[in-house]
Amino acid sequence: MAIAKPRIVARDIVFKIGSTSYAPEVNSVELTLGDAPGGVQTFGEVRVHGEWALALNGFVSPVSGSLYRLLWDNFGTEATFTITPGGGTEGTDNPSYTGTVIFNELPPLSITANEEVAFSVTLRVKNTGLDTSAKLYYGVTIDTTA
Repeated sequence: MAIAKPRIVARDIVFKIGSTSYAPEVNSVELTLGDAPGGVQTFGEVRVHGEWALALNGFVSPVSGSLYRLLWDNFGTEATFTITPGGGTEGTDNPSYTGTVIFNELPPLSITANEEVAFSVTLRVKNTGLDTSAKLYYGVTIDTTA
């Protein structure tokens, strides 16, 4: 049976912060839209404010330039991020998702004997508005141009 539409397989996914790829250091990336703090909805509104969360599960590395160190060294600052689930170059059938991540959480350090040391953080994504005609959704842009 042929597959009607291609599916994402979690291999060769592009995950960048700024221009640096951190895909080899991360085993899980999740971008989730929730309600923004302080946003009040009424019966006449579907969604007034939204806030994205970027959840990362990665491996601890003390080396300068690693994702773990990036989170520590840049706490309180912002940087752009790019996720291309299909890997490779983005295009019409392989969109990338971009935005600005706020380094608002420090990664924990939890060590267990004979195991690779991993961490989990959930970072805020800067809300830059909603403009569906420009493919901007509460600070996350979908890019389908090559």
